[in-house]
Amino acid sequence: MSSSQLFSKTAVVISGGAGFIGFHLSTRLLSLGAQVTILTRHVQAPQAVHLAKQGAQLVACDVSSPDGIPPTEHVRPAQLFIHLAADVTVSGPGLYTTNVDGTRRMLELADALRSPTFVLASSIEAQGLGTRQEIPLKETAPCRPESDYGRSKGQAEGLVSEWGRREGRRALILRIGNIYGPGSVWLFEPTLLVLLGANSLGPVWPQLRHRMVQPLYVADLVEGIVRALARQLNGLYNITGEEPVTIHQYFETLASLTGLSNPFGRLDSHTHASSSAIGIAPDFAYLLMGGPERCHRSYENGKLRSAIGPYTRWSLARGVASTLQWYHASGKLPSLVKAIRARYGTMPCASH
Repeated sequence: MSSSQLFSKTAVVISGGAGFIGFHLSTRLLSLGAQVTILTRHVQAPQAVHLAKQGAQLVACDVSSPDGIPPTEHVRPAQLFIHLAADVTVSGPGLYTTNVDGTRRMLELADALRSPTFVLASSIEAQGLGTRQEIPLKETAPCRPESDYGRSKGQAEGLVSEWGRREGRRALILRIGNIYGPGSVWLFEPTLLVLLGANSLGPVWPQLRHRMVQPLYVADLVEGIVRALARQLNGLYNITGEEPVTIHQYFETLASLTGLSNPFGRLDSHTHASSSAIGIAPDFAYLLMGGPERCHRSYENGKLRSAIGPYTRWSLARGVASTLQWYHASGKLPSLVKAIRARYGTMPCASH
């Protein structure tokens, strides 16, 4: 049976369905004929309006507040409830209000809507980091979250697992890796600023450059989620990329695609590592979490692959090139280059 046949007229509720991941997933499910209801704080946002024009139902919802949950009669009953809405900051009291209490509220709403399947978008941060000897980390590895965000996601996983133990319920928890692609500037823009000479990583570069990440292009994430839903999976799965790279390799990929002159002589001139991340872009500060040894974000996705087959098609170079094309087409890249030239006067030679 094709995906369009599986999802045709299937009622789906997606909290955070107009966000970065949510927009791509909602678009895909709508294209397959699903009846999509999007719970969002920003019903007038351009992406939400676009999805409404494609046939989605928009319902105002703020999972962080009991008063922000819509009345049940405002939401269509659904066979699938996908919970993407989250606070993705690294630390802060609001994380638990949104990610733990908010998940509890969404489980209650799923019950009220008689949704038998609940999908939680968790995070690799609930798992934590590994040493070179420990990676890639499997789902069964001990959880050692480094941040409040990771701990809040771990607590949310516990709530969803407990909900899924009830008769007639199915709970799917996806520990999502570092997602990138058109619509998101995570790691992309701060790296570009360093390559353009506008920002500096200073003495943290020696400890940052060797740390491993496992980026997953957003289209591959959506493909994996759709397949997991089609197979009616239950339980906990890592959903990550298949190309672990060091931060240095990520820099090299973006530098080669932009035609920028090699910045690594300047970066590598800092021979003494520093633990200070003061003044460093938040994306890099996030990557600096963990100790000197347990600092790598590399995860095993074999459990998911064995259940749904290969779901990744985008290499890092292809995915970064696509993101660069989107960034340029949006007008952000020319504006960024112009602003840097105006401020600094000169910059490394670039082909764009």
